[in-house]
Amino acid sequence: MNAPARPDFVQAAARGALALPSVPRVVRRLIGQLQDGDASVVALVAELEQEPQLAARTLRIANSPYYCGRRTLASLSDAVVVIGTQALRTLVVSCGLQSVFVEVPGVNLRRFWTDAGVAGQAARCLARLAGADAEAAFLGGLLHGVGHLILCRAFPQPMQLQLLGAGTPRGAVLAALEQQACGFTHPMVGALWLDELGFPQTVVDAVAHQLDAQASPLLAAALQVAAGLDLLEAPAAVLARLDPQLIADPGWRDAFSAQLPLIAKGLG
Repeated sequence: MNAPARPDFVQAAARGALALPSVPRVVRRLIGQLQDGDASVVALVAELEQEPQLAARTLRIANSPYYCGRRTLASLSDAVVVIGTQALRTLVVSCGLQSVFVEVPGVNLRRFWTDAGVAGQAARCLARLAGADAEAAFLGGLLHGVGHLILCRAFPQPMQLQLLGAGTPRGAVLAALEQQACGFTHPMVGALWLDELGFPQTVVDAVAHQLDAQASPLLAAALQVAAGLDLLEAPAAVLARLDPQLIADPGWRDAFSAQLPLIAKGLG
């Protein structure tokens, strides 16, 4: 990973003060397959059927307007046909990681994941327009804030005291508050966890450098979009903040603008 682990982070993890969450076995297996386009879909579906709650959540999201519109998918096999193998694998991984955080002190998880879903969809759309890996971009957007959840679980009192009255801080502002509360930040912690789980390097690096628009331009732009949509800004205002040189094709802004209403629906 481009951002090396800090010694104090390693020491905190070693003494149990900052425990990294464990994930279901099927999710760990699928993370290892994210870069393997030849992985068996039949095996994926068969294994997923052994995790009924995860399968049900995955199917619900596969039935969201973003993926299938008005068509209803009755099975995971149908989902493979409609959204594709790679997208289904990404969905399973993202649903599995969300299931790890059942309760987090001081965090409205429904709002957190809705916002993360918007960031993920925006990142996926921008990546497609740029000719980049759309599924890796989606995972980076969706999981950019998991480090914050880990910190809120590991340091509940200092984090809640630091965030009291802070509204809904994002990005560098949130990272600064986290640093003051416990000495760590969500980009670093999130990237280290995803690296430990074996995520592709592109996802790990994007999360690690999400606050640097030069190092992680697509994710940084996606987070700007999520912030604007959360404030109910008009699509034109959201688009105006994005760097017009972000993508080489000059027509990307019109194409992205047309997708904004759908992106705003998130994964809810």
